[in-house]
Amino acid sequence: MNASSSLAALVGLFLALCMLYNAVTPLGEGPDEPGHAAYVFFLAREGRLPVQCSPPCASDVPGSGHHPPLAYLLAMPAALWLPPTLRTFDLPGNPRFTWAGGDQVNAVAHGSREQWPWDAQVWSWRLARLASSLAGAATIIFTGLAADALHRRLNNDPARGNSDQKALLAAALVAFNPQFIFTSSLVTNDALLAALGAALLWLFISSPRSLPHTALIGTILGMALITKQSALLFLPLALAWCATGGVRQRCAAAIPVPAALLVVTGVAGLVGGWWYVRNWILYGDPLGLQAFRVEFTTQAFEVTNPVAWTGALTTLHESFWARFGWMNLPAPAWTMLVYTLVIAAAAAGWIRRSIRPHQITCAWNWQLAALPLLAFLWVVSFALTAGLVAWQGRMLFPALAAIAILIACGLGVWIRGRVLTLTIIIGMAGLAAWLPFGVIQPAYPRQTLAAEAARNWEGIDTYARFARSTEPGAVIRRWRIDGTPRPGATIEVALLWHARSRQDRDWWTFVHLVDDNRRIVAEDNREPRDGAYPMSQWVAGDWVEARYTLAIPADLPPGSYALWVGLWDPATGRRAAFFDDDNVYDPDSDHVVLTTLVITGQ
Repeated sequence: MNASSSLAALVGLFLALCMLYNAVTPLGEGPDEPGHAAYVFFLAREGRLPVQCSPPCASDVPGSGHHPPLAYLLAMPAALWLPPTLRTFDLPGNPRFTWAGGDQVNAVAHGSREQWPWDAQVWSWRLARLASSLAGAATIIFTGLAADALHRRLNNDPARGNSDQKALLAAALVAFNPQFIFTSSLVTNDALLAALGAALLWLFISSPRSLPHTALIGTILGMALITKQSALLFLPLALAWCATGGVRQRCAAAIPVPAALLVVTGVAGLVGGWWYVRNWILYGDPLGLQAFRVEFTTQAFEVTNPVAWTGALTTLHESFWARFGWMNLPAPAWTMLVYTLVIAAAAAGWIRRSIRPHQITCAWNWQLAALPLLAFLWVVSFALTAGLVAWQGRMLFPALAAIAILIACGLGVWIRGRVLTLTIIIGMAGLAAWLPFGVIQPAYPRQTLAAEAARNWEGIDTYARFARSTEPGAVIRRWRIDGTPRPGATIEVALLWHARSRQDRDWWTFVHLVDDNRRIVAEDNREPRDGAYPMSQWVAGDWVEARYTLAIPADLPPGSYALWVGLWDPATGRRAAFFDDDNVYDPDSDHVVLTTLVITGQ
């Protein structure tokens, strides 16, 4: 298999893994993905850029409206096929969720619509994720091209086979980095910035300082600047390239340094400068920092505390490789050990290369060190601005291509032969394929039923709707009793709820067995599903099965007992209104008499 076929195979496997991660990862369960998706839907719905503002004013896209728009514009076709009224997404957040900690894994609610078959809005969101997947594929291609160009230009490494192996390994380190696959299967701007960073690295390494290449670098730099503000870290490298002229120092078509500087900055300004002028006009500064700090300042990073640095760097390392969800879903410790050993082996390889350079064929280029260093300095500056939330491995992805090439070079000191290289690549791919099933999927158990499962749910049909007046609320559509109701027995009451709208609070359910004097003889009062899926997270269309247990007293006299069901707020004692039809203005009671149980003495 030649180099082009091998790279194509990597890209194909990467895209297949992105599809897998896309299907397994619930909507919104990646850093800031709800905001990124809301940005895409906003563009499709409103046809204009979002505006930030400070409270009490509400921003158009809270949490993500400060980002430049290119990645979202590229994802927008995934929402344009929807009718205008559906170009939105009601996604309740989980108020009990804690960033990178706590015992709540879900950052947002996941209801029946996310179960197969998906509705149109879910399809739209998952299709929007494909824009990131394609950007991730481009990152792999440009990484391979950059590594190949770098290695083949070395006078002491004329063998194309060695060059191909190192380029393939560098591309594989991108393609099978689980965190990058995860990021590329979300609605985000990180994958596109990684692709543009890899393209710039390739051009820096391989391009002479000719007018066409200078204009191309300016164009890609401008695109990066309207993808994410951290693209500013590419600017010093672009200016340095203008001064050095890339790898080829002699080129008949080379333009003077001042002209190169003018072309790069001028083209980049034309392509991306308008965004920063807009920010200056709207917010008074080109980055919109004040509005950003209002939304994003978190726990401060103690820059003088060594313990804080240790924790930050550990988190940065882990989340560069495999830390899913909102930084709260780590991979097993042995996985981190594997990647730590990879980094250690690469570092040892570079040390050996520096000691015995005449024996080692390994590429070097100043941009390889400069790009990761600038990315790290950006992370530090972000930490000083926004706090601990900045220490995420994806913040290094603008330099992902350079980091992968550096690791591949270091490993290449020890890895000789195509068979061993392919064995390592297959191992990385296998680990990346296991993590969705071994880590991500088990972390998000389903709390709702799919529509088909609800239709097949066994029980007695009923219609008991609970809500505030004038609201659709939630309806008990079926119920059943498991067990025989007799003195001393325990029965289970199963209810099938159907949400008609959002709920304004976390209602609890009361299930009461009452006698003729309305005295409660057995009861079970708790949240549906024991609070695993609170009612404030239900959205229209959700089907929820909830079970309740009634312990019938052993000395209960024989007779008829009514089974009451209703909703109540334990904080206020208030009960929700009960309706036996769709008339939202005519409540019937504060509970439904679900059935009457006849209890005998036998």
